[in-house]
Amino acid sequence: MAQPRAFFSEVRLDGQPLAAYQQSPANIRDRHVLKDFLEYVHIHQGLLVPYTADYPLIEPRELLPSFEKNFSEYKWLPSFSMVAFNRALSYQEEIFQYDVLHPRVEGKRRPGRGNLEKILPHLDRDLRPIFKQQFGGRDLTDLAHYEELLPFLFHMDRAQVIARDEAGDFRLLGVYASFPSDLDTELKALGCRLGKFKKLDHAVYEREREFVYQFLMELYGFPIASERRTSGALFARRLSRLKEQYLVKVLGASDRTITSLSGFEQKRYPLVEKIALISLPVGVAEASPHLRDAGYYVDPERRVVILKVTYQQHKYNRNNVLEDRALSVVRQELIHPYHGGRETSLNLLKDTKRLLKDLTDIVRGEYIGYITYKRSELLTSTKTHEERLKFLSAWLTKNQRRLGTYSQETFEAAKKLLNSYLAHREYREVFARHRELHREVVHGLTYLNQVQRLQPLEKLAQAEKCQKGLGPSRRLALAVDFLEENREQLPYFYPDLFDKCCQLYDRITYYPYFRKLLTEASPPASSFRRRVWEILVRGRELLADLRRQHDWVAAEAQRGTPFPMLSPDFQRSSAPKRA
Repeated sequence: MAQPRAFFSEVRLDGQPLAAYQQSPANIRDRHVLKDFLEYVHIHQGLLVPYTADYPLIEPRELLPSFEKNFSEYKWLPSFSMVAFNRALSYQEEIFQYDVLHPRVEGKRRPGRGNLEKILPHLDRDLRPIFKQQFGGRDLTDLAHYEELLPFLFHMDRAQVIARDEAGDFRLLGVYASFPSDLDTELKALGCRLGKFKKLDHAVYEREREFVYQFLMELYGFPIASERRTSGALFARRLSRLKEQYLVKVLGASDRTITSLSGFEQKRYPLVEKIALISLPVGVAEASPHLRDAGYYVDPERRVVILKVTYQQHKYNRNNVLEDRALSVVRQELIHPYHGGRETSLNLLKDTKRLLKDLTDIVRGEYIGYITYKRSELLTSTKTHEERLKFLSAWLTKNQRRLGTYSQETFEAAKKLLNSYLAHREYREVFARHRELHREVVHGLTYLNQVQRLQPLEKLAQAEKCQKGLGPSRRLALAVDFLEENREQLPYFYPDLFDKCCQLYDRITYYPYFRKLLTEASPPASSFRRRVWEILVRGRELLADLRRQHDWVAAEAQRGTPFPMLSPDFQRSSAPKRA
């Protein structure tokens, strides 16, 4: 009987088999080879070795920004953090604390026992004799032994350190490292830079703090979560500022995802990559039989594959209607579990058909999966209406960024599905019992509907850099047309979205030429200048009228006037029919 192949047994790095780097000495000198070597070793030991038939796979949705907090801690699964430097270490001058390990090549010293004694105190008592017996005579700094060491390093709650030795080879030169994490300073500085915080305005700070916190963490691929991930993100941020060439990696036992922050290229932000074990949806698996034939499944019965996602960071843009876009997906790859090949043809994370299929299953109560509701409750079912409403609320929050920017056709399809449930006549009594939840979901849908309506104005405000041939006057005319077309709905927009509408329009009119024209009391003599002047005057009148109406609606709502601020589409579909 043929023996099963070992995971990654056919992988080659820089022309050599992966196994060649696991023979002493490893002699890895290229930082990109190191990155690939660590990727395969960490996937193998961190994800594949602990995999069992009941391994808690993550859902592809969890790899979509913004990332969700994990509530389950799978303490029996591996976890680690690590930093690798593309240089030698200078122990006392480093900006973080760690226990240094010494390679055997340093003079006549025999550091083997000393290295053991650095690691042993951080291991459970029952692991110490096994560790001593297994590694007593070896050079623990040699990366040839790194994969064999990992099961022991996983038991440490602090980080590993890899760097170059005096000869230029990468080695494991530190353990039990603490990443400095000055969250308070970073958070306040970023909030001020984004214009979200104002000095001594505690109310604004309280209101905007979570937005800034989440934006900061998402830039580095994490949710607001554990100290391990927070410190990893902030350490990478600090290393980037110092122009270091580094690689930070984190695996949490809760998220079961290997996150890599690669700063080897010394850009403003590190390259963010995530790797996890997922189960392919049945429809995707059936439409891609070549994956099974080519051996991409880790577990064919559960359709388990290794998914790697690469992201791109975005600077904060106050001209975005939804301002929270810090990260987006740029590449998705399935990694072959034996030869390491990459399959890039599948779109698992941004498939609109899949999104609508999931939404259909949720409103029918047939969805199989889980989601986090308000960062405090894990939902695993949509059987009851209460669960379904909570699920929809969380789903809308999770997909707000994508739904708000999808094509009008896709958004209308999603809205139709939601309205078919939220406005269903037979569910009125049920929704009356869960009035607040129902209202929460309706408001979520309404908010997205308003976001969609503002998309044309957002594009006009950003067209200066994106669209050649669309000059200021043309954009101004289109913006005023937008105000005219939406003048019935805009006063009922949520306050933050109405303010955003005004900001976007002001951005479009922010030209000295326009300002000078508006100072003229009478129409200019030139026909072109007169036409632009008339458009500017009309826009100013429209915006002033819209502000008055919006302020009136807000004041009436404060007095208790029932303004549900629903989109006209939903009001029509949910209004009771007369007998």
